Amino acid sequence: MSDYDYLNARVRGMSTSLLTRDFYEQVLGASGDTMLLQGLLASSYGEELKEAFAARSAEPPVSAVEEAVRKNVHRTFARLLSIAPAGPRRLIALQLNRWDVANILALLRGRLAGADPAEVVSSLLPIGELDEVQLAELAAETSVENLADALTSWKHAFAFPMRRAIRECPRQEDPAALEAALYRAWFHWALAELTADDPRQMPVREMLRRQIDLVNVLAALELVRDRERGAAREAVEPIPSGRIAERTLAEVAQCRTLVAAFETLVGTWLSPGIERGILAYGQASSLAVMERFLEATMVEYGCRLFRLDMLSIAVPMGFIWRKYSEMVNLRMLARGAAYHMPSNAIREGMVFV
Repeated sequence: MSDYDYLNARVRGMSTSLLTRDFYEQVLGASGDTMLLQGLLASSYGEELKEAFAARSAEPPVSAVEEAVRKNVHRTFARLLSIAPAGPRRLIALQLNRWDVANILALLRGRLAGADPAEVVSSLLPIGELDEVQLAELAAETSVENLADALTSWKHAFAFPMRRAIRECPRQEDPAALEAALYRAWFHWALAELTADDPRQMPVREMLRRQIDLVNVLAALELVRDRERGAAREAVEPIPSGRIAERTLAEVAQCRTLVAAFETLVGTWLSPGIERGILAYGQASSLAVMERFLEATMVEYGCRLFRLDMLSIAVPMGFIWRKYSEMVNLRMLARGAAYHMPSNAIREGMVFV
């Protein structure tokens, strides 16, 4: 029996608890948050939601829903790691580290902005290997350098490369520079962890390459947006090994308008996101709107991995992205109900697979 026979059977069993399209449609078709709360209490989120309600009885229901979702996703991924044999576990953790990097970046931005540590921690997604307690300890550090040094306390797999990237960044007071340095270090480390000629690791490599593309494309689009606003800044060198050619990325970064930049991306694997998001972007004139559609295109690809190869790492990888998309959807539903958003606006920010 291979490492994946037992693991993938367990993962397929875990996938039966994922919420269905019917659940989302019922919530979208209802007014208020009653349907959402009742549905979640009867789902795999029930235990966490009861805990959150007890702890946040004086707060709006949306805060309890978001806390319950965060804890459920973290527990689910921790369980996935616990049942995985050593080889698959290393590959699963490698993908989960992507959210550790995002959380560290959020902490660094919060530290540079002088934000309240508790508020920063409440906005994080503790779905990587670092849990809420560890993230809270990092948030309490008084400087960027101390935060970087504290990363090594838990012998996290990526701790030393992350610490080195932060400490060696020439512009530690610039959030954009820190983001570029951290993502460059993480992708270099993650790809080096893979065996180049092992086809069984292809789903992980492919997802990493698409995540590299998304980071590169968003950096280029932000450059164009700032240029449109008359705030020129230094371009960031693209991270290598993505699927989109560096020539195309350079063309995007040189565009005079965001619309022209979007048109340059047509023909790449991000085309579906551009096509679906261009109208919403036109109405909002906000790059953040298009970013959601581009990320959704990547997430949708990750979700499809679940059915790519039943005897490979594709099954747990696909499950990770399906669970992540579920988290995105539940957050949209909770916030939509809290702010009385129309159902079509809520649906626009959701990922259906």
